[in-house]
Amino acid sequence: MLAVLLAAGMAMSMVAPETDTTKLMAVLRSDAPPAEKAIACKSLAIYGNKDAVPLLAPLLANEQIASWARIALEAITDPAADDALRAALGKLNGKLLVGVINSIAVRRDAKAISALAAKLKDADAEVASAAAVALGHIGGQTVASALAPLLAKAPAGVRPAVAEGCILCAEKFIADKKHDAAVKLYDAVRKANISKQNTLEATRGAILARRSAGAPLLVEQLRSEDRASFNMALRTAREMPGRDVAKLLLAEMKRAAADRQPALLLTLFDRGDADALSAALDAAQAGPVELRLTAINILERLCHPSSASVLLTIAVQDDAALSQAAKSALIKLPGDGVDAAIVALLKQSSANARRAGIELIGARRIHSATPALLRAAEDSTVANASLKVLADLAGTAEVPALLGLLAQAKDTAAIEATLSTIFARQTDRAACAEKVLASLAPAKGQQKLALLRLLRSAGGSKALAAVRAAANDPDTETKETALRTLCDWPTPDALPDLAALGQTAGDLKWKILALRGQLRLIPQQEAAPAKKLAAIKELTPLIERAEEKRLLLAALGQIPAPDSLALIAPYLKTDLKEEAAIAAVAVAEKIVQKHPAAVASALRDVPNATSDKKLANRARQLMQPTKKK
Repeated sequence: MLAVLLAAGMAMSMVAPETDTTKLMAVLRSDAPPAEKAIACKSLAIYGNKDAVPLLAPLLANEQIASWARIALEAITDPAADDALRAALGKLNGKLLVGVINSIAVRRDAKAISALAAKLKDADAEVASAAAVALGHIGGQTVASALAPLLAKAPAGVRPAVAEGCILCAEKFIADKKHDAAVKLYDAVRKANISKQNTLEATRGAILARRSAGAPLLVEQLRSEDRASFNMALRTAREMPGRDVAKLLLAEMKRAAADRQPALLLTLFDRGDADALSAALDAAQAGPVELRLTAINILERLCHPSSASVLLTIAVQDDAALSQAAKSALIKLPGDGVDAAIVALLKQSSANARRAGIELIGARRIHSATPALLRAAEDSTVANASLKVLADLAGTAEVPALLGLLAQAKDTAAIEATLSTIFARQTDRAACAEKVLASLAPAKGQQKLALLRLLRSAGGSKALAAVRAAANDPDTETKETALRTLCDWPTPDALPDLAALGQTAGDLKWKILALRGQLRLIPQQEAAPAKKLAAIKELTPLIERAEEKRLLLAALGQIPAPDSLALIAPYLKTDLKEEAAIAAVAVAEKIVQKHPAAVASALRDVPNATSDKKLANRARQLMQPTKKK
């Protein structure tokens, strides 16, 4: 049969279903292979009618395609299909009979009850079990009367199916609002010697069927030492409507063991009870840590502004897990009032509270809190935390205050880093430079050095002029800081200074730093590739160390010209072959359309020079100029 099913499945994947019922029925009458008849049955499940039933009925005894025939009969709405399935009950046995019984269950044919009831005593346990389940799907008092006695009398191999049939029948009683009948049947199942799973299912049903009167049985399960019974009760409580259930859960929370309290609280929340908020607020403040974490998680999901005060109290506590959970909830909590309460933490005497407030201000991006953060930056216990958030939130308006802090600071590093970050995202950096220059003249010591470095972040001609002047300062530390700043200058306008430094510096260190600066800035110039390459070639004789050779290759990789490839090529056979390969492909991608021959020649050694397979493949593609890039 499996072979027929596989063949039918393959055929169906290749052939569109036939919609002409006449043709489909002709297939069933013919000597067609089983796979073709299976396809016809499948199509008749969609397009068939009572005319097809006489042709499908005989196939119920065909082991190869009986299951396909049943699919069609299950779907045909005409009562003739029921008649055919019932008739087959007296003709078949074994698995074919089980299949027919299952199809009757699908159609819920009440006329089959007596015949199915007779099958409950069948010697074949599979047949008897299928009949019990099918009767359950049909339901009704006649079925209940037939199944209930068998809970005690049926053979052990059939009893689980009888229990399942009873549970299905009881569920249908509930659907039909016959709750008393359902209770009676569920209770019978609960008392029977059956599997634990069946008992749990019947207990759930018994609670729901009793409606409000099911509370005592629910409580019994919630208090059971058996964890499966407890979990079943939690699931059942989620299905039960009414405020009384919420009160019951609240009461159980107070008396339950600590390991069960979180699950009870979650059940209250999942039900959508209004009591969940107040219960979570109470639980979050005291008790076992797991319960408190669960409560905080619920408060985060409820996202109600009224929880702010409780969460803020927890956020400043020493327990890291609770504090972090509370902060996570506060980040999502809506409302300007919440922002105000968070900013107020910065005024508290506790350093923990101030740190928590600063962290939350940053996470919620409360821009209005920058004045408070500036005040906090004067407090050594939270200064670094405040400066970190200011780096993200502050703008040019806060720069003068930060420069004022820098002027008074013993350790300028954190303030310098904050200002540098602020400058980096400004569009008008000239304004930033003006503010730094105004503070530079009176500055001394570490403050002056920090301001010189900040001029690099601000940039601009005035800032460069100030650094250039400081490079001639008689103070050694000031001069060295200015020279380093020149060598790190971000824009090509510092190239003349670096060229002069490279030629005049007596110390090799400055020659190397000036050389590195030039290699970095030359490609950034707004000039023709030829001019950039000319400048690079002037520096090439000075390049001896591997570090500067890497910078050279990086610079050449940014200049799209055949001469760049020519300068890169020798390095493909050195210890810097990986860097050279990257640079060569970068140039080739930009010029291959205009210089295919030069690219093909220069990239010849790249595939063997790199261990990067993707880079090697890209090089091979670039060496084929006839292909579209």
